[in-house]
Amino acid sequence: MRICITRTAKKAYSETFIHDQITQFSKLADIYTIYRGIYPERKEDGSLLSPKPLWIMHKIVKVFVGRNNFFGNYGVKKYLQENKIDTVFANYGMSGSYMVPVCKTLNIPLIVIFHGYDATENKIIRKFRKKYHKLFDYASSIIAVSEEMKKKLIALDANPSKIKVIPYGVDISKFKPNNEIITQKKFLAVGRLTAKKAPLTTISAFSKVLKKFPDATLTIVGKKTGLFEKCEQLVQELKIKDSVIFTGALPHHEIAALMRSSLAFVQHSITAHNGDMEGTPLGILEASATGLPVVSTLHGGIKEAIIHNKTGYLIEENDEDSMAKYMIEICKNPIQAKEMGRNGRLHIEKNYNQPVQIKKIYDIILNNYQSNK
Repeated sequence: MRICITRTAKKAYSETFIHDQITQFSKLADIYTIYRGIYPERKEDGSLLSPKPLWIMHKIVKVFVGRNNFFGNYGVKKYLQENKIDTVFANYGMSGSYMVPVCKTLNIPLIVIFHGYDATENKIIRKFRKKYHKLFDYASSIIAVSEEMKKKLIALDANPSKIKVIPYGVDISKFKPNNEIITQKKFLAVGRLTAKKAPLTTISAFSKVLKKFPDATLTIVGKKTGLFEKCEQLVQELKIKDSVIFTGALPHHEIAALMRSSLAFVQHSITAHNGDMEGTPLGILEASATGLPVVSTLHGGIKEAIIHNKTGYLIEENDEDSMAKYMIEICKNPIQAKEMGRNGRLHIEKNYNQPVQIKKIYDIILNNYQSNK
């Protein structure tokens, strides 16, 4: 079977799961990837799918009459034909919607996976609602990464019978729990400093923890973009700069090491003003796989990834006081925190084991391929 996979970027940390998805699929089928933005423009080697003159024409036409994918579709269509693609697997709804006309013309099955903002962000929904209707109609299967996302897709008129819920998974072999009781009050947050991760709320909650435990620390890992300046300003205003560490972006192995030495993982995910929501955050899954208790919110796929009072604590969105309360509880009871972490590891092994989750996706692709032969 020959599968063409679309993705938005080639090396982004946020696409770790997609990279692993491609790696595992490659052991089972012939894989061809195209990428660049929400509309695929390039092959895996970086070369353009369509000749450069056609992309120039595409951009000129776009300026005067709005987006028209005739010139871009030429290259995608040619690529699918030349490589005798059997199935297209689109990462993100926007990319999937742009693949519909080509797949329809060539009678190639299309399967799409929604990851988060593509199913929730207001601007995206307004722009793509009509295209999504065509996508939902043509797609053989639609994959959501959480039950919450499935509800969002149904609200957008996706056929419930087409939707399969398959959360992200993590490669548990890369995350080794630290079996020692952590007595140092080290909290860790990992992720982009965006509105939906509400880092300002996490910092404010942590400042309340410091009133009880002045020796506590909060390490925040993520690119110094987005809300970074506001976070830094808040830390200054709260006079807690000696207790909050901004590391910037870090390689995966360094994040794993930080998780092993931390007491707990914290992430105050919320629905942003623009509607942007989490799918199932990888950072939370990785923290649980490392054996960390997690303090987070009743949001998106987190509600399934974390079991309240068993693998961590879940609070309502924007409830800063409850977040601080549970962080303090973890500081008071490191033995209980370790037990929660162990429970979290078992939960990940059973329900979020990456090879198992990716194989579920592959099986959907395979079943669709066999039924269309």
